[in-house]
Amino acid sequence: MAFTNFTRVDDVVKKYRLTFVQAPLLPPDVTAPLFGDYFRDELTFSLRKLPVGRSEIGSGEILLFPILREVWKHYAEELALFTHEGLTFDDDLTGTPDYFVCKISEFGQTIPDVPYLLVCETKLDDFEKGWGQCAAAMLAAQRLNQTPEVPVHGIVTNGSAWQFGVLLGHELTVDPIATALSNLDTLSQRLHAVFRAVRARAIAHIRAPAR
Repeated sequence: MAFTNFTRVDDVVKKYRLTFVQAPLLPPDVTAPLFGDYFRDELTFSLRKLPVGRSEIGSGEILLFPILREVWKHYAEELALFTHEGLTFDDDLTGTPDYFVCKISEFGQTIPDVPYLLVCETKLDDFEKGWGQCAAAMLAAQRLNQTPEVPVHGIVTNGSAWQFGVLLGHELTVDPIATALSNLDTLSQRLHAVFRAVRARAIAHIRAPAR
């Protein structure tokens, strides 16, 4: 069952007997660097001149990837960023997340390792379906990690609104308060908070030996 077959977060929660919680997650990191003027100008130009909302691929290329890349650049010595890379645990938990972040593999920067952060675009602004797919990808990553006590983060976004979640053990928590693209400083601080948490765990985490 591919990630795209999960049309609601309920599908994942019930199938894998998770507990679903709505609660605040990592607050914005007020010590984090904000987006620079050049990036802001480029983003403003894209929003004015390019057809952002006409397709999922367009939204990803114009908004999502540039924003993620700009934040990730601060963590590129420890973390790798991949776009549209396949992720498979078994026949039920398999698919291609839009983007994911992992520690740098022992085989090199461009060889994927197990993700700690999954980012999924919404389909026609359908956040419920977006979280169904993202939760399935997060669960696949958790099982590949073989350490359920290591949190796996998730983001679902349509470019304009960004929702954050985390899977820890059997508990999936989604922050019901989305961060708007129009509040670019807060979005930067929230993304940095997630990336900093992911970097800390990637550095500290030693994967359990395969069983």
